[in-house]
Amino acid sequence: MKTATRWIRAPALALAALLLVGDQAPVCAQEAAVEEHEASSSWFRVGSWRTWVFRSFMRDEGDDAGTLGLELESYLTFGNTQIKNIAYLEVADHPRAIPGQPQGNPVPEPGAATGISDLLTGFWFSKKGEHHGKHHFAPGLAAQFPTASDATLGSGKWSLGPSFDYEYESGSWFAGAIALQIWSVGGDPDRADVSMLMIKPFVYFTLSDHWDLTYVPYGISVYWLKEAGEKAYVPLGGGGQYKTHLGSLGLNLGLQLFNNVIRPEKGTVWDLRLLVELVF
Repeated sequence: MKTATRWIRAPALALAALLLVGDQAPVCAQEAAVEEHEASSSWFRVGSWRTWVFRSFMRDEGDDAGTLGLELESYLTFGNTQIKNIAYLEVADHPRAIPGQPQGNPVPEPGAATGISDLLTGFWFSKKGEHHGKHHFAPGLAAQFPTASDATLGSGKWSLGPSFDYEYESGSWFAGAIALQIWSVGGDPDRADVSMLMIKPFVYFTLSDHWDLTYVPYGISVYWLKEAGEKAYVPLGGGGQYKTHLGSLGLNLGLQLFNNVIRPEKGTVWDLRLLVELVF
């Protein structure tokens, strides 16, 4: 119980402090910030930095786990081609191995694990400026690298596969999904192979200049090589976010709760996710 309190209290205080600071700054339209970035001639820019703090609730509360997710979104421009990149890494504090968390195919050992996960990243290619339409589709590729500090937190494999990024924007709606399928192509020969499908949907509905309703889950994931009943996670839920500014940066503060209606027997039942996002 003390561990759970520590993981929830710290991000809550951080969110409150950032909210008080950010609310004193003027609010500008997000679209104007995007257009300003795209007008830049720089070949590289950082789009946003997201810090996810989430608590995973199991059937046995003694197994509840805490995770810090670190996500960087950036853009590279070469001539008329724009490459969007998202890199995601977790710092986990797990009392036992949790199926499907982190991503990949970790060794199902019963012991506790604290450390970093495998690095998951994706690259999506599109023509510069073409995403200003209502629909935007960008093909790409995804990769996972064996950076985990503990066998229960990573796959031990190098994995690669295709991916795509789809976005839809109309009125108050901004929605879409990133989908990827990766297979292991190398790594520790004593570790199980990886074949993972992950779909990361996102839905934002704007209520006002400051508030959005959100559905941005950890992801719908399928581990094809697992036994029946242990393959998939499907989360339902959602929450909201508050949008403001921290100096010249956009600042988004979010809170969401999800129930994994389909999950492995020993997997996560509920996920409470807090977000602190800086938009550059």
